[in-house]
Amino acid sequence: MRRLGALATLCLMLAACQDAPTPPSESFQFPLAVFIQGKPNDFWDAVLRGMRARLDMPGVQLETVFFTAAEREAVAPRMRDGDWRTVAVCAPNDDWAKQSVEQTVQAGIPVVLIGADLPNTTRLGYVGTYYYDAGRRAGAWYAQRAPAGEIVVVAGHPVPRAVAEFWEGFRHGLQFNRRLTARLAPLNDSRNAPSVIQKIASEPRVQGIFLMGAEVAQQGIGAARLKNLGVLSWRESAKDWYPRAPDRCADSGAP
Repeated sequence: MRRLGALATLCLMLAACQDAPTPPSESFQFPLAVFIQGKPNDFWDAVLRGMRARLDMPGVQLETVFFTAAEREAVAPRMRDGDWRTVAVCAPNDDWAKQSVEQTVQAGIPVVLIGADLPNTTRLGYVGTYYYDAGRRAGAWYAQRAPAGEIVVVAGHPVPRAVAEFWEGFRHGLQFNRRLTARLAPLNDSRNAPSVIQKIASEPRVQGIFLMGAEVAQQGIGAARLKNLGVLSWRESAKDWYPRAPDRCADSGAP
């Protein structure tokens, strides 16, 4: 009888386990957005391509939003009211950017800054760009190529802090040759590049000119007739930014 009772109890337990409802399995969803004040270009294509490659996981959804200064007021609500797990932002360091970041964080959405940091905001973190590394390699390239004199960086780029990051890296790379000095010639309008470059090229001390920015290179490469000319161009085969001499720019895929 005891054995029959134990068997009956075991059967009841098995039946109870079978009837117990199984919890529904919810698929993992991680929507995130990247808000960039600017226009799509080769640089942002490279950045976003790298992000998508690293975030290529089930459930991760990446949305990209490019906007202009005139569209800021419409973009801010989209940042804070969207169904995002996190938001990445690249915009100039000003009051609108700080306010938008704070409002988005207060709405419960972590914010990561790309390319332009806002130190006095409650952001999750800051991610730099490739420009410091590119500048350092360019400076080291000149340190080996030019024995002495001055190297001028003619720069104009729409990405916030791009010129500052590149210039910092360039100066550090140039320190491999203490006989070289560097000068930055920032341009607000790339159409002025030819006249600015012609004036720089006429200075005897200048031993090299580096053109940073696709529009600056396009406008000024014909005017910079120096032996040591470099440009920041896009190499499709290596998915990277790098400095090159003019005789090797034909295969770089640069605009």
